Amino acid sequence: MKQIFFKDINGFVCSNLTKNRNLVIEKNIPKEGGISGKVVENLANDMIAHIYKKTQGKYTIIGVGGIFSPEDAYKKIRLGASLVQLITGMIFQGPQLISSINIGLVELLKKDGFNSIKEAIGVDINFS
Repeated sequence: MKQIFFKDINGFVCSNLTKNRNLVIEKNIPKEGGISGKVVENLANDMIAHIYKKTQGKYTIIGVGGIFSPEDAYKKIRLGASLVQLITGMIFQGPQLISSINIGLVELLKKDGFNSIKEAIGVDINFS
């Protein structure tokens, strides 16, 4: 297997924007700029898993895109994100989303038998 080395890179932000308008049902969206939020969640999750697997989990990944609940954040963590970044979810739900996600993550981690987020990072990725 070919080794991938990224000189001077400490991590990746994966990934909140797409210009693929085929993902959106609405017809009246602007032709300029990127699309974000729940619409890009699956694309972002796929990118997180891809980068985590390709880099063998050796880099920090910040998961972004479609995070509106603890479950959304936890899915990104289990796919390889070390951190998550809220954008659209904060706009629609406000700053209380942060505490809701933190409380929910504690419950999800306990339910799955993890003592910390670090233990859950990338557990859904098969390296074979």
